[in-house]
Amino acid sequence: MGFAQYKGQFYIGLFWFDAFLLTFILSRQYAYQLRDKQQAQKHALEHAKVSEQAQQELLQLQQDNQNKLENRVQERTLELNIALQELEEVNQELERKNIIDEMTGLFNRRHYDQKILAEYRRSKRNLTPLSLVIIDIDHFKKVNDTYGHLAGDQCLIWLSVHIKQCLKRSTDMAFRYGGEEFCLILPDTENHGAFSLAESLRENIARHPFHYQESEIPITISCGVCTYQQQNDVEPEQIFSGADNALYKAKNSGRNQTQTYQFTEAD
Repeated sequence: MGFAQYKGQFYIGLFWFDAFLLTFILSRQYAYQLRDKQQAQKHALEHAKVSEQAQQELLQLQQDNQNKLENRVQERTLELNIALQELEEVNQELERKNIIDEMTGLFNRRHYDQKILAEYRRSKRNLTPLSLVIIDIDHFKKVNDTYGHLAGDQCLIWLSVHIKQCLKRSTDMAFRYGGEEFCLILPDTENHGAFSLAESLRENIARHPFHYQESEIPITISCGVCTYQQQNDVEPEQIFSGADNALYKAKNSGRNQTQTYQFTEAD
């Protein structure tokens, strides 16, 4: 009966106790969840920092590798450019040796064969004259026999210098055709112009003797001139043959002179 009297209060107290207990449990659960969430956020933040640091290290490594790669590429590019430049220089030197006579520094016979054909075609195309001069040293064998072949070589070099000096235009070309024989290709040059140039060179050589060691050696040259002026059936070989005939005439007429060859209809 005593319990029945306080039954209502008991249930009220029990209700509030259950409510308190439930509130306590929910609070504890919320607190645990909040702690777990905070810990999870903390771990996530730490992982994010670690990840960010790892990314930064990776980016730095990539940058370092990129810099190293760029440096290696630049080095290889520089090495390649140097190699290409050296190869170009070698090719130029080989090309120069293919067209230059090593002793005199003039163009050689091989280059003459190429240039005479090219200039002949240009002359034919542009309807301009093309002159050829062949030069030969008079009694050159005596120089070799008297003073030796070294003196003969120096004489050829000496004459080559004078030949270079007599050419005033960049289009004019001088060649060592063989032995003591030289050849001039004079594009766009009439016969009288080629004759005047050859005579000027001949007179200059006659006035200035060749000096070898302590010896003064008189040197003269003979020249043959031939000019192509669109004559029919005349090829580069005939132009050279004409100049050679003129040179032969100069030799047979006493040397130290210039002769010209004129094409005729019979040619």
